[in-house]
Order: sequence, then structure tokens, then C-alpha cells
Amino acid sequence: MKLILSTDFSEDNISLLPYAIDLLRNTGGEILVFHAYMDQVFIGNNSYPGNMDSDNYFTGEFLVELEKRSQSEMKKKIDYLCEQIKRNNIENIDVKPVLVGGEPEIELIDLADKEKPDLILLGTRGKGGKSFLEGSLAKSIMTKIAVPMLSIPKGYLWRKSTDILYATNFGKYDIYTINNIFHILKPYQPHIHVVHFLSDSDSQKESLLMEELEQAFTNKEFDGTIHFQLIHTSNPQQALKVFCEQHDISMTSFIAYRKGLLNFFVREKINKEDFFILGLPMLTFKEI
Repeated sequence: MKLILSTDFSEDNISLLPYAIDLLRNTGGEILVFHAYMDQVFIGNNSYPGNMDSDNYFTGEFLVELEKRSQSEMKKKIDYLCEQIKRNNIENIDVKPVLVGGEPEIELIDLADKEKPDLILLGTRGKGGKSFLEGSLAKSIMTKIAVPMLSIPKGYLWRKSTDILYATNFGKYDIYTINNIFHILKPYQPHIHVVHFLSDSDSQKESLLMEELEQAFTNKEFDGTIHFQLIHTSNPQQALKVFCEQHDISMTSFIAYRKGLLNFFVREKINKEDFFILGLPMLTFKEI
């Protein structure tokens, strides 16, 4: 298994490491630690050399110093990750740095196209507070990379991802996506809650679609369990929050549709922002 771990070198990214180690613990594999240092030029973080208000942003001297600082931070990150792997008595995980100068979103997409990893692991907030991992750019990149992405929110404390909410809109790739969730999260032997929220009291169509989806997994063998549920609600956003709290959901999952809104409802909709608000890890898949 191959992972890309995208880092901005902040302390928040430490929460990514347990997931990377867990997911490779049994199978082994490779972790590519990715950083595009040019994002700091646009963020305006005082921890980097130079004054972001000066006219010397792009001088050769500044960029050389920026790269040196990034190399130093990358070494610290690699050393720390290797130390954690050793502490867990794991010997079959290779760690490689990928340090590039360029626009982070473009560079990450290019790296994913080149390396074809099984998963991209990243934070939802970047150093300096306005990096490409935060806000609208974090949401847009989900729709551009064909690799599953596991996004960990700032401040989230790691725990085993045992109860997963998968929000379905009964798309034709649900079966493929759910199988992929079981594959990626195999070390956790997860219980997947396949949920569809709706506000229409007449749910005959949705009931039939949910039954068909459930039947597709009746005779399947997988590491974990699965449960299917329709939820009637007049407030889908609130129902999503309550469901996650009542079932101790430790990760949400959904297909990130390019149009920006997730059509989980016939007449009601939830957008990606509602999942960000939950403050839970998000395992997302690009619309095929």
C-alpha cells in the first residue's frame, strides 16, 4: 500500500501520523511525505524568512533560504515519522520525502497522477491558517484527485476508526465505494453505517434503492460489518450531527461531487461544509 502524507510542517499534522502507521501496519508499504514550500510565499507566515510585505518575495536569495528551511523541516518530519514507526516495531514501511517548489494543489495532483497511491492523507487546516488545505480549496481538491483522500481536521485527536458513516445518494458507484472503504480501513475492521436522509414522507423509492444496496452486500465477505438506514428528517444538517453523536461516528465518508453539492436528498441537500463542521475525519472519493 502506498500513501501520500501531505504536510505543512505544523504541529497539527502530527495527528496524521497514527493513521498512516495504522493503515500500513499489517501490509507494509510506502509513505511519501509531500510538501510544496511555495505555499508559504502566499500565506504570509512570519516563521519563514523575509517580510511578506516587502518587495523581495521572489528574490533568488529568499527562495534559496526558503528551500533550505523547508529541507530542514522535512528532515525533522521524516525523522519523527521513522521514530514512530520504529517505536511501533514495524519494519516494512519505507518513508520518502517529496519536497517541491510550486503551487501546492497543482503539485499534489501531479504527484498523485505520477505515483498512483492508494490514499492521500492530509490536514484540513494549514500552517498560517490560509493554506490550500483549508476552506474552499480543501473542498475543491476532493473533486480533482482520483485517489481516495483522508482529511483530518485541525485539533482532532486520533482514535480507531471503527464506526464510519457513509452518506449515500444511491449513485451507481456506491457498491464500489463501500468496498473501497472496507479495503482502506481493513486494519480497523470498521462498522459502516450506510445512511440516506430524506424529508419526504413518501419514501417508497428510497426504500427500494436501499434494499437493493443492502442485498448487494448480503453474501459478501469483508473485514467488518455494515448497516443500512433511512432517516426521515426536516433538518438534514442537524440529523447528520445527531446521528454522528449517537453512534459515536469516528469518520465520515462520501463521494465528493464536482458540482459541489451532495445530493443525499430528493428535495433537501447537504454540502461538504456540513461535514467539515462536524470536525471528524473525512474519507472522500472523487466522482467517477
